[in-house]
Amino acid sequence: MFQYPEEKDMIGDLLNDSFEADKTKKSYANNRPPALEIKQNQKAQQIYQSKVYSPQVQHKANQYDLDLRLTKVPVQQSAPNSALKTKSYECMTQFIPEEETSLDGDLISKCKDQNGARSIQKQFQEGPITIKDLIFSKLEKGFVSLSKDVFGNYVIQNLLENGTQLQQQKMLVILQPHTQQLAFHQYGCRVLQKLLQNAHQTAEFQVLFDSIKGKVRDLVIDQHGNHVVQKLIQLMDRDVSLWVLDGIEGQISKLVTNSFGCRIIQKAIQISNNHPERQMRVLQEIMKISQELCTSQYGNYIIQQLLKDGPVIIQIEIQQIIMDKIEEYSLNKFGSNVVDCAIKCSDNKFKLKIMELLLSQKNHPVLFVRLSKNAYGNYVVQNFLKFADSEIQKELYLKITNNQQLLHEIQQSQFGQYVYQMLTQKLELETFKL
Repeated sequence: MFQYPEEKDMIGDLLNDSFEADKTKKSYANNRPPALEIKQNQKAQQIYQSKVYSPQVQHKANQYDLDLRLTKVPVQQSAPNSALKTKSYECMTQFIPEEETSLDGDLISKCKDQNGARSIQKQFQEGPITIKDLIFSKLEKGFVSLSKDVFGNYVIQNLLENGTQLQQQKMLVILQPHTQQLAFHQYGCRVLQKLLQNAHQTAEFQVLFDSIKGKVRDLVIDQHGNHVVQKLIQLMDRDVSLWVLDGIEGQISKLVTNSFGCRIIQKAIQISNNHPERQMRVLQEIMKISQELCTSQYGNYIIQQLLKDGPVIIQIEIQQIIMDKIEEYSLNKFGSNVVDCAIKCSDNKFKLKIMELLLSQKNHPVLFVRLSKNAYGNYVVQNFLKFADSEIQKELYLKITNNQQLLHEIQQSQFGQYVYQMLTQKLELETFKL
């Protein structure tokens, strides 16, 4: 059964719990046949083979054997990869907590450290004029790079807010050539907004504005640049409306595809009330794609704003669009928000038309049931029951509760149960004094 006596003795000792330590130290090489036997008997099976754990290692081993047979000279080993050497961090700037309050050394690098930036801001804000001058002089060469740093931008904003008038003017001169670069940057746009605020009501503000004005079409659709445009709208008030309208006219369809463009359109519509002719041109461009905007992730907010504050003629046009596609919009995640807004902001005349559509018998089941059983449509029904006039609520309530089949269909649905509960609660509270 056992090929070697030693192996038999070892297993027997293990079973008898009398294993001797010196037997475990026997070399596996002792079980190998002598090298002479392998040469004499070429057909003998090798007992020992080197293990190869990857195809790459096997390929290298075979290549080395082939070269050795052909040249009789070992293949020269390649130099070790220098990229694998451990990196040295001695050159990296490290800040010791005790030295964070020190103003010695490279303050620009310290501003790019979170704790260092906080320390410098505090010293500049609370320190005397000599400390402010020292910090300002050491940071002057790094204003642009710090403006685009995750921590350094706060230092630059602090300097713009708490610096002397001379220092603020000097920062304006240094940063003005880089306004477009800062406007599109994640952190630089914050510095530029502070710079615009400081320069407002001064002659330098027009210089900053002119450097940005030509990029308004790109800024309004940029996730960082749109904040700069909004800041300009806030600062320039009436004068900015025409500038913004110039920027958005003709490209409404491009701007409504993202939240940033829609945000600018909303503000432009709101502030352009003083220019009704220019405002109407923009509104007409919006109404050409109003049906798409009703179900758009961002565009639906523009439609809601027009339902709340837009001209009456525009509100009536949107209400008609909603009535024509009330089921499509009510079953849509974003369109249902538009229908809700229309119900809240409209008069009783519009609500009566909505009630007629909800109870219409043209299709089976009626629209009221189809909406009540939908994840989004049930909110439309609930809001109608909540915001409709008391007389309209009473009429709708009577027609629904008197039809047991409708109540049964609503009650069988997960979302319809919410509508059913609202109807029963009104009965229990005797809202209609039946």
